Amino acid sequence: MVEKSKSHRFESGQVILRENTPGDSAYIILAGEVEITKIIEGQRVVLDTLGPGSIFGEMSLLDGSPRSATVTAKSPTLLSIVDRGRFQAILNAIPKEVRPLFSALSDRLRHTSRMVSVLSQRERLLYSICVLIHTLAALKGIARGRGKALSHQETVLDACRVLAIVHEKIVEIINLLTTSGLIEFAESDRKDDKLIVIPDPQLFGAFIDFLSEKLSYIPGFPVPSRKYSLLADKAQEILFFLKNSAGALPTDEEGYSHYDFDRYVKDCISTLGYGVKDAILQLQNLSVSGHVRLEKFSKVAQNKAIVYNSGDIAQAQMILLQADEFEKLYENLKKAR
Repeated sequence: MVEKSKSHRFESGQVILRENTPGDSAYIILAGEVEITKIIEGQRVVLDTLGPGSIFGEMSLLDGSPRSATVTAKSPTLLSIVDRGRFQAILNAIPKEVRPLFSALSDRLRHTSRMVSVLSQRERLLYSICVLIHTLAALKGIARGRGKALSHQETVLDACRVLAIVHEKIVEIINLLTTSGLIEFAESDRKDDKLIVIPDPQLFGAFIDFLSEKLSYIPGFPVPSRKYSLLADKAQEILFFLKNSAGALPTDEEGYSHYDFDRYVKDCISTLGYGVKDAILQLQNLSVSGHVRLEKFSKVAQNKAIVYNSGDIAQAQMILLQADEFEKLYENLKKAR
């Protein structure tokens, strides 16, 4: 049995939680209101106001990290306190295979929260909100056709609390994303809410990867895969060249073509007019982004070789087209006001 919760009353103006202090409990508001604030660039910023039924302080229980914001009673407030022991008992009642999802959500949201300390420009905030929406959709989104749906109200609240950004800016970016087609709004069963729908979560995830590469110069951002940015202007030409050359190359048992490295360089020089440096650089970029494989010694080619198949080349060509579309979308989102 889960232990009965404790309750505590706080007077108006009394601090319940203080930012950057250790936390070992979460709180459920039974009556009254609380104000969530955070110090951003030396200024006290009000993130949100919560009322009866709302929960706060749960992130520290999930990952043991310090409090991410200060919570103050806005009026006489009665709270139910969920301590670590009770919280663990609740978790124990959840199937074991589901529990790692809570830690995954906590880790990713904390990482996003840390990154937001260097986010001041519009496009950087765009990245963080996209990551948050994508993560929440994966963990608690409601299936809607091929896509996922989230409560607009709850998502905005989560974003305010995790990213420490005021409500208006969060809503502004979410509204902006609807112009891209990556997300859209739909009616909710609740009259005071609406749904955020991600029609194609895979495409949305690809756009996040693209943004990660665009913003990879920012300290604290994850090291990107370089799937998009390494495919430079000449990549399409090289891809067509490799595709057209495949028919004349020896293949292994799995159908992969093995292009002798020395022959590749000579063919690039004679057919495409590339210099040696350019031919090798384009190949290295394709290799780093995972579209071809370089083998120091190929038994099939009896030399150093470039190993690939038609599927690898087709995927790289699709990514190039996708990168072009994402670039246009990104620029449009930056310009929009």
